[in-house]
Amino acid sequence: MAIQILKKGFITSVQDLGRNGWQAFGITVGGAMDRTAAKLANIVLGNDENEAVLEMTLVGPSLKFTEDAVISVFGADMSPTIYRHSVPHGKPIQIKKDEILTFGAAKKGMRCYLAVKDGFAIPEVLNSKSTDFGAKLGGLQGRMLEIEDKLPIKKSFISATSWGLTYKLENYINNSRAIRYTRGRQYDLFEPKSKQTFNDSIFTISSASNRMGYRLNGPSIQLLKKRELTTEGTTFGSIQIPPDGQPIILMADRQPTGGYPKIGEVISCDLPRLSQMRPGEKVCFEEISLKEAQLLLLEEHRQIKALQVACKLKWRELDVYN
Repeated sequence: MAIQILKKGFITSVQDLGRNGWQAFGITVGGAMDRTAAKLANIVLGNDENEAVLEMTLVGPSLKFTEDAVISVFGADMSPTIYRHSVPHGKPIQIKKDEILTFGAAKKGMRCYLAVKDGFAIPEVLNSKSTDFGAKLGGLQGRMLEIEDKLPIKKSFISATSWGLTYKLENYINNSRAIRYTRGRQYDLFEPKSKQTFNDSIFTISSASNRMGYRLNGPSIQLLKKRELTTEGTTFGSIQIPPDGQPIILMADRQPTGGYPKIGEVISCDLPRLSQMRPGEKVCFEEISLKEAQLLLLEEHRQIKALQVACKLKWRELDVYN
């Protein structure tokens, strides 16, 4: 039982919520860039939210299923179709043996996620199935998927469902508001004028951006004086300022440690929206308090937990009646 890759798309890889707990040993956390979309693709199927998914970037693949399966799609709109019939987001979809699921180019956003009911039958490496391209760990041989690859799924599955998520968070892809951040560890080391410039300016995401970090082009952000900093652990969303003054936002595949001063930390609730932004897009920043960031995160967790409970109940009802 497997998914066969007929067309690989731009970058398609296996990801979950990351290889947590190993950063102190020099192992990148990695995982899905848009963790909200990855979670919701799994939640609608009744899967554990950390189950592995396919992450598709900019242009999606064509996939042939060798057995019946139930899938879901969430994230950027890549116009998925099964024999020219549109596949909606946030809904369990039955796909039959030998049917082909085709994705196109993303109309808006950057990354789309595909989950399979009960997940993929691939081994974990250091407690994660995520693909680490640099270390060649996890996923399918630690690399992006290629034509003729076969990605095994745990079991064949048939289920008739007529429900799905109508979840407001998917609208973040079309949300143009500022990216919110809290003050970074070295915030007080920056010039007052540079702090104001950072808040008031519009930056452009560079073409040199990738899963490791988003490089921004814009006005230079400067320290009060040059100084050497002790290298410390990195986090998803840290806004580092290197010597050239052009911000770098650390993303999922960031290096385990870094020594550039950090002016801010993108709040967790805005990381999915940032992860869906493309090179060439404009981004501006808004400072909020740590308390505000925590309240936003708690509310998001509450909403996702409610959806998780509702979806599991739906699948239990199906198990009873089937």
